[in-house]
Amino acid sequence: MGLRLAWLSDPGIHRQNNEDYIAVRTELKSSDAVIVIADGMGGHASGQVASKLVADTIVDEVAALDKLDGERLHDVLAKANTAVYEAAQSSAEHTGMGTTVVLVAIRHGRATTLNVGDSPAYLIRSGEISDIYQNHSWPAEQARAGIITADQVAGHPMKHRLARAVGVWDQVKAYMTQVDLQLGDLIVLCSDGVEGAGVSVDEIRDNLDQEDLQVAVEQLIALCVDRGAPDNVSVAVARVE
Repeated sequence: MGLRLAWLSDPGIHRQNNEDYIAVRTELKSSDAVIVIADGMGGHASGQVASKLVADTIVDEVAALDKLDGERLHDVLAKANTAVYEAAQSSAEHTGMGTTVVLVAIRHGRATTLNVGDSPAYLIRSGEISDIYQNHSWPAEQARAGIITADQVAGHPMKHRLARAVGVWDQVKAYMTQVDLQLGDLIVLCSDGVEGAGVSVDEIRDNLDQEDLQVAVEQLIALCVDRGAPDNVSVAVARVE
């Protein structure tokens, strides 16, 4: 099995800065590929600082490993969390900064994903798209606790408030999935700006159903921009070939 990768980020229509950051590393000792999307938050460009710091820390730490499993990947994320948290604590300008993270590490046909926050990850297989992440927005956490219904999450006025993020607290708890990959599978990582632009998961699937993966990603980002893209938008895809 081989991997084809494609990724792109765009600031969107209404944002001057791009607080999304994508980091990609391939052909490592510990993994065939690692892809990270981080969506930063905080004033005074702090979101850009947080997203770049956490994504670069993750790929650097993974690159330093001889082998990779779920436990080591959690350890890597903990180090990235500490890096952002300590940077925020040491600078009044960056106090309170943080970021979402969604990442995938692929090794020997197995994809391990971790996420913290509301940046989604999907598996596209045989024309079907499914979630391989957990939404850590405040209303999504309330729905899992049975306080509100799942149908109330999408339109909730606090749907952009995060119950979990990287770097905001000194500890972080991630959601992990592992998938044994098949020929033709796609792993798709996004920032929440894709959903925020009104692009559905079915549209994500349909736009990525073409031979040239980079063109497909570019067209998906263009669709987000055409829809108004009120936030930064980022997409990264790995296809098994």
